Amino acid sequence: MTVQVAKFGILAAILAVVLACPEATASSAFVSGASINREGDNASVTILLACQVRYLTHTPSGTSSVFRIQIESTNTCNGVSPTVANGQDYYLPARASEVNLTSIDYDGSAFGNQVLTLSFSKSVSLSVVPDSVNDRLRLTIDFDPSAPQRTSSPLVSTQPLANKPAATQQRTTTRQVQRAAPELPVFVINLESSIRPPATADSPDLVMAADHKVYFTTVQLDGNTWYRIRLGFFDSKDAAAAQLETIKQKYPSAWVDRASDAEIATHRPKTAVAAKAAQQTGTSSSASQSSVITRAPISSEKLESLMSDGRTAMIEGQLSQAVQIYTKVLQYPEHEYKPEAQEYLALAREKNGQTAHAKAEYQRYLALYGHAEGADRVRQRLAALVASSPTSSVVTTASGTRTMQRTNRQTSPWRTQTYFSQYYRRDVNQIGENDEVTNQSSLYSDINFDARRRGDRFDFGTRLSAGYRHDMLDESQGPGDEVRVSYAFVDLADSKLGLRGRFGRQSRNNGGILGRFDGLNLGYQLTEKTLLSFAAGKPVNSASDGTDGPRSFAGVSANFGPIADNLDIGGFYVRQSVGGLSDREAIGTEVRYFDGNRSFWGLLDYDTSYKELGSAFLQGTWRFDSQFTINALIDRRHSPFLSTSNALIGQPFESLSSLAGAFDEDQLRQLSLDRSAITTTYTFGASYPLSPRFQINGNITQSSVSATPESGGVAATSASTYRYFSTNLVASSLIREGDVTIFGVRYSRSVSTYVTSMNLDTRFPITRSFYFNPRLRVDRREILSDSSTEWVLTPGLRMQYRIGRAVRIHFEAGKQIATRDNVNIDVDRESNFFNLGYQLFF
Repeated sequence: MTVQVAKFGILAAILAVVLACPEATASSAFVSGASINREGDNASVTILLACQVRYLTHTPSGTSSVFRIQIESTNTCNGVSPTVANGQDYYLPARASEVNLTSIDYDGSAFGNQVLTLSFSKSVSLSVVPDSVNDRLRLTIDFDPSAPQRTSSPLVSTQPLANKPAATQQRTTTRQVQRAAPELPVFVINLESSIRPPATADSPDLVMAADHKVYFTTVQLDGNTWYRIRLGFFDSKDAAAAQLETIKQKYPSAWVDRASDAEIATHRPKTAVAAKAAQQTGTSSSASQSSVITRAPISSEKLESLMSDGRTAMIEGQLSQAVQIYTKVLQYPEHEYKPEAQEYLALAREKNGQTAHAKAEYQRYLALYGHAEGADRVRQRLAALVASSPTSSVVTTASGTRTMQRTNRQTSPWRTQTYFSQYYRRDVNQIGENDEVTNQSSLYSDINFDARRRGDRFDFGTRLSAGYRHDMLDESQGPGDEVRVSYAFVDLADSKLGLRGRFGRQSRNNGGILGRFDGLNLGYQLTEKTLLSFAAGKPVNSASDGTDGPRSFAGVSANFGPIADNLDIGGFYVRQSVGGLSDREAIGTEVRYFDGNRSFWGLLDYDTSYKELGSAFLQGTWRFDSQFTINALIDRRHSPFLSTSNALIGQPFESLSSLAGAFDEDQLRQLSLDRSAITTTYTFGASYPLSPRFQINGNITQSSVSATPESGGVAATSASTYRYFSTNLVASSLIREGDVTIFGVRYSRSVSTYVTSMNLDTRFPITRSFYFNPRLRVDRREILSDSSTEWVLTPGLRMQYRIGRAVRIHFEAGKQIATRDNVNIDVDRESNFFNLGYQLFF
């Protein structure tokens, strides 16, 4: 009792606010990690998941500060139950601030959807890149500049000044153009990317304009060096897109990118740079001159109203809107608000992460208003911005490869992220007129710590993800306290030798190794396209259990690719033993194909000991030019996965060695086959964006489980089939940016029940820091056993409030009311749940 009191005292001392969301960190998180790499105005974000998934679609298709990525989880998970995909999860990776990412929220309990929601502090453009590994999502982010483009704005005059008298030119420029145009981005086409250095023979044979060129660059993504063949340079995204269409057949995976400063400085012809600079500053260069903005004067009252709108946008964090307002104010002829508008334009750009633009705006302020009241304040801000800004340099490695390195005197090679959360959950059920029963009253405490250091040769990483559940129910009612350790490992990579090793509690779901284990995982890059791996250790049944003592495994695998930049082929062998008996011995192959619009993944796992096909899996996604996307899945496997340990299912023995005293080895193997039903699943889905704000999705799934025979005292089970058909309409940013409304309909049939469901799920941001999420679901169930009908009404509400970048407070409550027209017995039921809590990010 004293120990229990002490535990509760420690937890109570930590608990300043009681926490939210039942599934957020329960048992094992669905989002198991993330990595971030940024280069200039582009970034790569890789999200690691606990289960293999299929990417379906994402909304919206344009720029936004909130994106919803729809996925579908498979039954192949990293040492966790597939039911983890039905919960909720919240994650903020290290270096999130570098890409303005404020949260990664996962919701697997939404009606007919499993959704990752990514929230940013500013609007960006996001795309999902097909990946050869299916337990992760790879995203590319384009940081869209919020400054209005002069060439496309209806407020820009496109008439050249060359034919005007010089005096007229000078007068017009002096009166109406008080500031130079903001720096315009430069675009390139990324033709190909490869992990091997390009050879001379890789230089593309293209017909291109005289001022365009092909060049090579490198970029570090997820610890690997990728070599890119690029075509540049273009002064607008439309021009690059037009060129892309002419080469798409030869380079189907090519894409338009924004050129980094280092690329422009290193590879762009100086004449082109000078011409672009002349265009931006308004000076003459050969025959061209810049456009000018012409606005008619407006009253002081209207200018004051615009300045008030700008201040409101700044306070509410609507920085892109503030930039546009202050830019508009500065385009009017001389007025008293210009110095203030110039200062706040620079400040808005700085807060919006547009460092280069902010510097230019601060410098412009000092050039125009160097003796104004705010000049000293602007100088201080400019000095602080310059001191904190990273610099780029191009260096040549020992192999002669040119690459860009970013340095900053104030940064460290270490990247750490610590996450701590606590939440309280309470569940109460009531059947008919019976008393209420409290099923759960628990306090969950979880911590996640990531530390990474990247060096010139060695990369080091470590992770600890653990939790503690304190059960507040009586010992006779509740499951008791529980300690969970999901991950605890160290990782070291040597780029010179091509070796990487990870030791500790970890997980894998490729190379024939499925799930969480304690042990060693080694990788060796034999050649540019050949990766060899070795893993050995002891399986871990769940995060709350220790290792399965009698069981151990060892396996080797090889991966070849990319072949022709699009195809990966792998093979593996794994052997697992338990108590001196062969538990699993399998060979297999994995094949992955992915390009810009298509991805396919197939797996065959054959148990050589049982001479049985353990698993056959094929899934694919195809996106057409119209953005119509289809996806399909065929999955046939033994469930649970074929192993001798399955003989324990339904037996009154705790270990296989105990069961071996009652059965010989051949009998044990037959019992294992009897308990390992064959599950076959077919899925077909499609999605289509009706507009940038509306998208429709549909899905058809059939899953069948074979019958199992009676044997060893365990009863037989019947075959069953489950089918469902679902469709939903997703609307994004209807009222304000970031809001989402989903209306869905679903019909399912099983051997016991027919269910028709309708669902309304909304997520509405009040501010960037606070959102609420009301939900309503209605089910009509036809119970075949007694021909009765049950109606189930499930309303719910979630809310989240974010305090800065470090604190989030969650609240969720819901109720379920079920009425059934059974004349013999009252089977009406009610249940409700309540969650409240907080998360801290360090």
